[in-house]
Amino acid sequence: MIAPAPSPIDASVADLFAPPVEVAAHPAVAAATRISDDVLAPHAAAADDPARGVEPAHLAALAGAGLLSVTIPEAEGGLGAGAGVDAECTELVAAACAATWFVVNQHRSAQQLSGGGLPGLDPAALEIGPAAARYRAGLASARTRAGIAIAHLRRPGPPAVRADPRPDGSWRIDGTADWCTGWGLTDLVMIAATAPGDRYVFVLVPAAEAPGLRAGAPLPLSVMGGTRTVALELDGFVAGPGAVLAVADGGPYRDLDAARTANVTPASLGLLRRVLVGLEAVGRERDRPEAVELAWSLGEHAAARRAEAYALVSDIPGTERIPERIALRAELTTLTVRAASALIAARSGSAMLLDSPEQRWAREAAFHLIQAQTGPVRAAQLTAFGL
Repeated sequence: MIAPAPSPIDASVADLFAPPVEVAAHPAVAAATRISDDVLAPHAAAADDPARGVEPAHLAALAGAGLLSVTIPEAEGGLGAGAGVDAECTELVAAACAATWFVVNQHRSAQQLSGGGLPGLDPAALEIGPAAARYRAGLASARTRAGIAIAHLRRPGPPAVRADPRPDGSWRIDGTADWCTGWGLTDLVMIAATAPGDRYVFVLVPAAEAPGLRAGAPLPLSVMGGTRTVALELDGFVAGPGAVLAVADGGPYRDLDAARTANVTPASLGLLRRVLVGLEAVGRERDRPEAVELAWSLGEHAAARRAEAYALVSDIPGTERIPERIALRAELTTLTVRAASALIAARSGSAMLLDSPEQRWAREAAFHLIQAQTGPVRAAQLTAFGL
């Protein structure tokens, strides 16, 4: 149990999470702060509502400010910033509007593959297809935006989506991709399928229905309902040779995916940061010192663990210290759930109103438990909840 600690009168919990001076001064962080505060946060409740949803104009604003291309070299249309700047921008955007963040987050995978590979994957295990050259410039600058349908690759059992090669170099794709976020909000969709020989095929096609490709109705999600998340039904869908983005060897790709999903995401850390700042604010506004003290004790612990998590990502090869990464992810995501519940308790009854951010943040905290969740991550989370 984390013991409550007194808080400084002249400081804020937000100070515990303040980025280094050079990161805070970067133009990308300034843009992320401005758009998050002025554009995204005021619309967050509407973006969560399936009847209203994520605004295409907000996606365009983020792309226009370079916030979908933070680490892409300037010569390729990006901002050329480092990982620290990218993480800070992600924390800010995700804390302001989780639904908008979730839509734009899908873009990263297609953007990386179109750039010629995936960080941490042996180039010998990946064959880049012609769609990479065709779409590289647009994806790099985010003038062209992509969604993905790849989560089914983590499902146990028979492949949910299969690709069979055809003599002309095209692929026939059949199956159901249960999760595709941003349908109708993106230009392209990257679909993954299991191919013979323990390989994965990634095709990049227009995000629109076509012969053999049908999108279901938006899924009735309990959180981020405005993200236009659908299932894709593929029945004899033919992706031509020019639509192939990449073909990856199964074993190395699964190893990379396991390593990447071991890390806590900046998005979940952004929510944790926002909730703790909110907990302190409620305590001060309503003269509830126990809420302020809890915000500080949880905040000091969270900030220290966040620094450890980022150090693992930046300083240690991604395939090393996996158990430690998973334990940190589990601790921080379960801490976010606890902190969100504490904020509801501190706010009291009004936190249950649909227009209150507190109940939405609690639902978002639950989402971060299951995003890219693997068996080892789930086991670690259940252990963390039991502590």
